[in-house]
Amino acid sequence: MSFNPLKQSILRTLAYFDLADFPLTKEELFAFLWLPPWVDYDDFSMSLRGDPPGRGDEAIPPCSEKFGYFFLPNRQDIVESRRRRLLISEVKMKIAERAIKKIRAIPFLKAVFVCNSVGSYQAAEESDIDFFIVAAPGRIWLVRFFTNLILRLCGLRTYGEKIKNRICLSFFVDTKNLNLSPFRIADDDIHFAYWLHQMAPLYDPESLYEKFINVNNWTEKYLPNINSLPHADYLKKIQDSRLGNLWKEVWEKMWGGAYGDLLEKQARAWQVMKMKLSLKEKAEKGDNGVVLGDGVIKLHENDARSNFRVRWTTALHNFLI
Repeated sequence: MSFNPLKQSILRTLAYFDLADFPLTKEELFAFLWLPPWVDYDDFSMSLRGDPPGRGDEAIPPCSEKFGYFFLPNRQDIVESRRRRLLISEVKMKIAERAIKKIRAIPFLKAVFVCNSVGSYQAAEESDIDFFIVAAPGRIWLVRFFTNLILRLCGLRTYGEKIKNRICLSFFVDTKNLNLSPFRIADDDIHFAYWLHQMAPLYDPESLYEKFINVNNWTEKYLPNINSLPHADYLKKIQDSRLGNLWKEVWEKMWGGAYGDLLEKQARAWQVMKMKLSLKEKAEKGDNGVVLGDGVIKLHENDARSNFRVRWTTALHNFLI
């Protein structure tokens, strides 16, 4: 059946989130609309109900609703799944807070955003907790070294089969490399676009998340309503302690020059040496899933974006033909 442009956008959006068994509230659905025509919130709400009455697709609601959540037809079971995952994610977010408090005094560490399933409150019981970490320019490998060391010593780092409720350190950038558009797998990289806007900046004393979103403004073409999404109350929750600030200032001053450059070079060489050969091979081939650069460290050996894109387009084929 052919739907009008707004209902096509609603279906595109719900089909993507359905891949994660994730129904959306009305406010979330409006904010996350993928490539919608211009529409205000009232007209959008009417479209969800199938109003105004008329012929053809105008009288057909494009989705189903239960307990204030919207989803594709015959997928009401995912509502309870999301409600369970909200509770699971809250528990994991507390673990993330505890971990961040242990690393926030690391010299040159600027911000920590919780991303992936926990950041978007979609975590399953066995999920790990992914951190997106921002470092000062020229010190990204030192930040990764000390972050990894401290979390391992505290028993909070993923290791081998130990994944549940542990921290995964797979993405670091410095403040000069916040624009991630070069790492898209396509201009309309839907998985990457939503990923950028579903982070929880738990530690962000310099408000870098706002800058991060602004420099990745390529997403506005596909998500024009995204700024209507209300900010959660946990943003910028964790602040530096007075002692932590003093500690950072001292070491950043000591390591801010040539000696710090030498340490950075050594930290990079040692960490790359310890990495799996498969990661290094992908980085050498220019794979967007693995990047070992001076300002970006991205260790997504099994990048899920291409798979999501194929599954999403396949699901859409059942509706938009």
